Amino acid sequence: MNLENDIRILSDLVACPSVSDRSNLDIIDYIEAYLAGHGAETRRLASPDGDKANLVARIGPDAPGGLILSGHTDVVPVEGQTWDTDPFSLTRVGDRLYGRGAADMKGFIAGALACVPELVRLPLAKPVYFCLSYDEELGCLGVHGLIDHLKERGIDPDLCIVGEPTGMEVGLAHKGNRTYRLAFTGEAAHSSRAPTVVNAVAYAARFVSAVTEEAAGFATAGPFQDGFDVPHTTVHVGVMNGGTQVNIVPDLCVVDMEIRYLPGEDADALAERFVFGPASRLNEEMAARGAGCGVTVADVYSYPAFRMPADDPAVLLAKRCGGKNADVKLSFGTEAGCFTQAMNIPVIVCGPGDIAQAHKPDEFVTVEQLARSRQYILSCVGAICR
Repeated sequence: MNLENDIRILSDLVACPSVSDRSNLDIIDYIEAYLAGHGAETRRLASPDGDKANLVARIGPDAPGGLILSGHTDVVPVEGQTWDTDPFSLTRVGDRLYGRGAADMKGFIAGALACVPELVRLPLAKPVYFCLSYDEELGCLGVHGLIDHLKERGIDPDLCIVGEPTGMEVGLAHKGNRTYRLAFTGEAAHSSRAPTVVNAVAYAARFVSAVTEEAAGFATAGPFQDGFDVPHTTVHVGVMNGGTQVNIVPDLCVVDMEIRYLPGEDADALAERFVFGPASRLNEEMAARGAGCGVTVADVYSYPAFRMPADDPAVLLAKRCGGKNADVKLSFGTEAGCFTQAMNIPVIVCGPGDIAQAHKPDEFVTVEQLARSRQYILSCVGAICR
């Protein structure tokens, strides 16, 4: 299989520095022009501020069913990382193609786009949709507007492939995520008066200690689901910022935390147990000690857990197309749960590359994985859309 076109397209995609903290319109412009140039119907869906966009495109008839090829166009930053190559210029070394997003997940998008010249020549009975989102790396923010658009149009595919890097294994499950920011407000004072005022850092530390200790029970008591790297729900505090210097009682401390929960668990109940309940109790104590003192909780982002039955007919078809009998559970989150929750459609996660390469210096995908991805897409199109 000649992959020069796949590599050229991946090079063009990597050259678009679509980091989540900036606009993705350059990569959307490129993909939209490429698809439209091959006769695809395209629809751009702007973000509320107009700086970013999702893209939905269709090849084939406007008919029921079909296949969705789903990917996110944003990548994580490279600041603070030491690369041996230019992260925004695709560099080939042997079988490896280096560049930011090469694995996560511009490799899949490049392979899907490289299939287009062949797709437009096929007598398709059902459509192939390209659904490309923004701000997945910030917590699956952009895909919700894309899904709303699909629902408004009555698009109900036979299968959706979310092309995250799975090494071309078929992923059928991942944990959900709830991420929160808690702001503890105390009273600034000279440290000689520390016992008389509300210390924001001290209360934040009490919160972190309490929830971390309670969450440790998951490792012994479960519940457990085999197949995950960590087979139970986890509660993790990742950031704690407070205070200015040691002789000042801190009046503010901010804590960022997340809950990664198993499919089937009650996310609202977990949030009450580990976030809102403990915060409420400390808030009451702090407010009683000082006017204006307390705790506020803000949602940062969330995405639902994902699980597809291994015996679902669409899943069995997807496995046959890849010559697979087995499936995997993923250690990372994706937009797959957003599709299953909002649209109740069959979804798998399958794409080229290794998640171990994502978000780190010298990210790469192999040429062999690109080849397998393109062949898999064409196989699924043949099974579903012909």
